Amino acid sequence: MGGGYPYSAAEGILAEYQAGEMMREKGYTVIARNVNYPGVGELDLVCLKDGLLVIVEVKYRSGDVAGDPIEAVTPSKIKKLCRAAEKFIEENSFYDYDVRFDVVSFKDGVPEHIEDAFYGVWGV
Repeated sequence: MGGGYPYSAAEGILAEYQAGEMMREKGYTVIARNVNYPGVGELDLVCLKDGLLVIVEVKYRSGDVAGDPIEAVTPSKIKKLCRAAEKFIEENSFYDYDVRFDVVSFKDGVPEHIEDAFYGVWGV
């Protein structure tokens, strides 16, 4: 449990895998995982469904130590996600897609998919 996180790295990796599987079961195509832009931000999952590009932030918490996982999606985090999404769109030519930001939140191992969890702030 290094780094002050309320979970182990293995638990976080497993949560990201499970979130990807959940999205597939719901009809999404996972096109990228763990897209990291140093100094910008990281995208946990990037999915496609019905002409929509869906950026999925995965949040995992075990117990009540760190509160509800969705609380970790702060304005600062949203800004980083938007910057990383802009970079991903540019690098992969997804200009013609509408973009939606979702969160898959795990609390004590139970997933919740939150569509339209927040709106992008573009050009920040």
